[in-house]
Amino acid sequence: MVSKSEAHTEVKIDMDLYSRAIGAFGLEAMQKLSQLSVLVVGQRGLGVETAKDLILSGPGAVAIYDPTIVKIEDLSANFYLTEAHVGKVSRAAACVPILQELNPYVKVTLLEELEPKDCAAYTVSVFTENFHGFSHLLECNEATHAAGKGFILGECLGVTGYAFLDYADKH
Repeated sequence: MVSKSEAHTEVKIDMDLYSRAIGAFGLEAMQKLSQLSVLVVGQRGLGVETAKDLILSGPGAVAIYDPTIVKIEDLSANFYLTEAHVGKVSRAAACVPILQELNPYVKVTLLEELEPKDCAAYTVSVFTENFHGFSHLLECNEATHAAGKGFILGECLGVTGYAFLDYADKH
């Protein structure tokens, strides 16, 4: 049974846009998904694919962080980058406008700087690249863990890869 306070926090879902997802996951799961805020760190292959799929699924907000200026080799790993971006903008700055077009119901933002404490503001922080060293990753994980938020670290390393998940004490 839904309490009165929970009933007032229900989010309107576009039933036409999300009909297949609602059929697969159920309306309650879609409402919870629409309230998520997610940070995606890295916009190479795994990062851009994660951001794209996530935005299409309909969370409330997705922030993108990747300070790396686009290089020609990035074009083979990120289908949103073009030669016009090379040497001019960061991978995140190039991707955010295109990612926003995927789903008007999701607020997609560019994160210019990333401090460990910033990660605690998101429901889940997804790291697909390590820009600031292992100690920075540990600090980000500790910040999310202390806040009871999710932390996902994953990388593709050629034909192999790995994933690490930490959802604090609820996991």
